[in-house]
Amino acid sequence: MERGPLVRTLAVLVVALGLGGYLFFYESKQEPKPDKVKEKVVAFEKAKVKELDLASQEGAHLVKEGSAWRLSAPQAAPADATVVDGLLTSLEGLEVEEVVGESVTDLAQYGLAQPRVKVTATLEGAQPVVLLVGDKTPDGANVYAKTGASARVFTVAAHATGAFEQKPFDLRDRDVLHLRRDDVRAFEVTGPEGSYALASDGASWSIVRPLATRAGRWPVDGLLGALEGLRMESVAAEEAKDLKAYGLEPPARTVKLTLQDGSSRTLELGSAAIGDKRYHARDASSRQVVVVPGAIVDDLAKGLGELRAKRLYEVATYEVASIETEAPGVKRTYQRSSQRGSDGVDVYKWKRTAPDVKDLDTNKVQDTLFAVGGLEVQGFVDTPGAPAAYGLDAPALKVSLKYDDAKKPAAWFEVGQKDGAWYARRVDDTAVLKLDAAKAAELVKGFVEL
Repeated sequence: MERGPLVRTLAVLVVALGLGGYLFFYESKQEPKPDKVKEKVVAFEKAKVKELDLASQEGAHLVKEGSAWRLSAPQAAPADATVVDGLLTSLEGLEVEEVVGESVTDLAQYGLAQPRVKVTATLEGAQPVVLLVGDKTPDGANVYAKTGASARVFTVAAHATGAFEQKPFDLRDRDVLHLRRDDVRAFEVTGPEGSYALASDGASWSIVRPLATRAGRWPVDGLLGALEGLRMESVAAEEAKDLKAYGLEPPARTVKLTLQDGSSRTLELGSAAIGDKRYHARDASSRQVVVVPGAIVDDLAKGLGELRAKRLYEVATYEVASIETEAPGVKRTYQRSSQRGSDGVDVYKWKRTAPDVKDLDTNKVQDTLFAVGGLEVQGFVDTPGAPAAYGLDAPALKVSLKYDDAKKPAAWFEVGQKDGAWYARRVDDTAVLKLDAAKAAELVKGFVEL
């Protein structure tokens, strides 16, 4: 049998494997090559920038006044400090991708004889920073650029220059009310759905007009969040002489908000603007009329019913420090304690302290408290009769809650049964609540069995 070819093949294979192993070993011992650090286009301190000029198809000039920025052209208006800071960050972070030439005489071939964008940052105590942006490179990924009077032409990433082509309106402060939801302590709403008012003690919200009843934490927070985030989509009139033309004299809806420092903001909403679901609006302290998205009108159109607390009582189980319950003939008290675990996390434990002492299943206690917040109200009796009409003269269960935070007032609710129906009352509420019979019975059972 001829073995020559086979032997030669095996020999070649052994040599190849050896060479491959050597190369692998050699390459693995090599120090990793650091990524090439790209050159910054310009160097400056953002804090020293006092003016910013954007010369483009729709140019704009910005001036810093104290810590605030203002547009001075094409019209005078407050600027959005976050947007301006983003512009300066983009300019500061711009990197050279490739140097085209150190001394280019024909700038026109790169679109730099008449640049598409010119950015000028005027600095305090330093020379201005000037950037010119020209045409895109053939592949469209980069653009040609240069700085000031320099003849050096280079490329930068095309996406990094988009911020310099923003329209003047995009640079404006578009916040309508300038408020933080956490600062709001009261608000009044008037409109086609009626008039109502809410107030907060800093911890929870209550409806104070047209009746005294509890408000739902999440729907109120949602409405205040919508007001906090309300932004104009356009300006209908910088200084409106005739508010009637915009449905603002009188306004169709108003929202007056009182802040914790005693100041207030009033939003007025008027007629529908041209386009889908947009409305004229203004801050009542200004004659400027703007156009806002229709979502805020939709939220207000839901009326007071949307803001009512539609659960028996919203409970954060981790905040409850003690519980007192009273069922017919039996009073019990429960106390929570905490112990720092080996992992540094607090471990909660519950104990019954009266009429006897007994360690409890913490999960069972927390599940029972959680069920309170999960029990939805089926209806409201806003002008209730005598408590006996709802079984609340001798309730099947009364629960009182105290919290870790001494500033947070204690809370209570009670549940009663009458003719097969279940009702409840709760702290800071003049209404009687209608409950789902099966779920109410299950809740009473859960507390009785603790």
